[in-house]
Amino acid sequence: MRQARGFTLLEVMVALAVFAIVSVALVGNASSSLRQAGAIRDRTVAWWLAENQMTSLRIQPRTEEDFPRAGTSREVIEMDEVTWEIETRVETTENDFVRRITVAVYREEAEDPAAELTGFLGRH
Repeated sequence: MRQARGFTLLEVMVALAVFAIVSVALVGNASSSLRQAGAIRDRTVAWWLAENQMTSLRIQPRTEEDFPRAGTSREVIEMDEVTWEIETRVETTENDFVRRITVAVYREEAEDPAAELTGFLGRH
């Protein structure tokens, strides 16, 4: 008699168990990669918004009347189908002709900023 060739039930079950374990690891790794890619995208967009805000402050004419006063302002905009809140803090420095500007960008009611940029603005 010839012996039948093929896999036994035990061999098939071991192969399926190995496949299941590897699949779980791969799915976990893929979902982690997607989360990280989303976080990087958010930080990049937030950084662009912070740089845009700082640049718009720097290109404005600065006379005595237009020079920014100390205080905080907030602006809500939508970019990349996401609502962003831009907080601009203007602080005085030891030099009356220089202001410290901090721009913080938050994503939709987040407590921590996705990006924060600090710079200085001179009156002349």
